[in-house]
Amino acid sequence: MSTVLRSIRAAYCTQAVVDWLALEIETARPTQFQWLQRTLADHFGDGKRTYIDSIDADASGATTRFLVRLNDDHCRTVDTVRAALAALDQRHTLVGPALVKLLEVSLDFYPKDDQARAYLPLLVARLQTSLEAAGGTSHRLVGPTKRAEHLDSTDTPDPRRTLYINNKLDPLAWRVYYKITDRDQTLPRDQHRARVEFTLQGVGLHQYGINTVDDLAALDFGDFGHLLHFRQFKPLPDLIANMKPELAQLVQHATRRDRNMISLYPFGLHAYRRYNTGKHAGKPRNGGHPELRKHSTHTTADAELNQLVRNRLHDLTQFFTQNWNEK
Repeated sequence: MSTVLRSIRAAYCTQAVVDWLALEIETARPTQFQWLQRTLADHFGDGKRTYIDSIDADASGATTRFLVRLNDDHCRTVDTVRAALAALDQRHTLVGPALVKLLEVSLDFYPKDDQARAYLPLLVARLQTSLEAAGGTSHRLVGPTKRAEHLDSTDTPDPRRTLYINNKLDPLAWRVYYKITDRDQTLPRDQHRARVEFTLQGVGLHQYGINTVDDLAALDFGDFGHLLHFRQFKPLPDLIANMKPELAQLVQHATRRDRNMISLYPFGLHAYRRYNTGKHAGKPRNGGHPELRKHSTHTTADAELNQLVRNRLHDLTQFFTQNWNEK
């Protein structure tokens, strides 16, 4: 397994996209969401529905404030978004700037051949177990037929199910999964892929200076690189180098029995506590205070995955802000 997964660059095409963008808009006169929906349907002309929620609507369903959810086809670039807002403004007269309420960014791994396609579940497993997701909580597996199952530090994620980290309304949340459907429709086989994504909303957006659509035009997606940071265990010789002989022997024995053990380990589930060396050094019983580390000293950055993340986020910045010509 490890031989295949170490050659991600050779086996998979990778792409980062803005998958969802939610905007709050205000119209000059009260109206119903269906009229805005029809305007965008005419504008995009692709038969794909735009989801629009009314905010504080009256008994007739009319209001001046709406939440417009644009999918990846309708928010490919900042100019695509601006054109959609211009279409709404022409028919309904918008008041003030459109406010960004949610931004979802996805990184996709498309197999280049049948062999890579066969190993997609193993790639999903690698992504699920090695995503650092610093500060993440509420790790759980959802679907396809089983109810949500919360993970503890002894569980291994299941690549056939979606791994969720944090909750739907949190400022930051992650998902890792094997994508074979889109909007409840089965995708063609050549569109099956491994996907890892993060969603920002509320203060999660504000800390990156994202408030309006104009802020998106100046956005450097590379600033999100740490949100898609991956780790892996150190090579076995380095891993056991400073261990007591008995423990090193146990680790060697375990890896001989199960060669997947080192790669199938949920790093993001653990808060590693070590005792500091400052003024309050020592264990709690001696008056010391433990410090919380993001990751175990037995791990190291996954250089291949992290470089792919940096490259694709750089490409997304160039494409989304139209610093190269849209293909």
